[in-house]
Amino acid sequence: MKHFFLLLLFVSPVFAEKYTIYTTEKPPFSLSGIIDADKTFYYFTNAYEPKCDIYGGESGKWCFMKTSTKAKIINKDIIKVGESYYCSEEHIQAVNKANPKPSSLRYSSIDFGYGKCTKDGWVR
Repeated sequence: MKHFFLLLLFVSPVFAEKYTIYTTEKPPFSLSGIIDADKTFYYFTNAYEPKCDIYGGESGKWCFMKTSTKAKIINKDIIKVGESYYCSEEHIQAVNKANPKPSSLRYSSIDFGYGKCTKDGWVR
């Protein structure tokens, strides 16, 4: 029984940390990151075999590297890191859904969500 509770402790989603992913612009890059409880910024990397400081994302396989930079929280959807603003992915998706932009691809209605985060939110 003791082993069952130890196993439950490690797999229970209640104990799992959930991070909001913030993005500053899409494309030419998709600069993204997260912040921890102390507002320390962690940037996303997909470098080959990095030593990740935090794993996150929906699959828990996204790699984030710690920086010495503190983020300023503007509101629940916008943070400022250095001179750049970052919008939450939830906010970006809400803006894209409210104002869909058709793709220039022939016979396609794909919206890639390109834009940039500003102090006022996601701008397409």
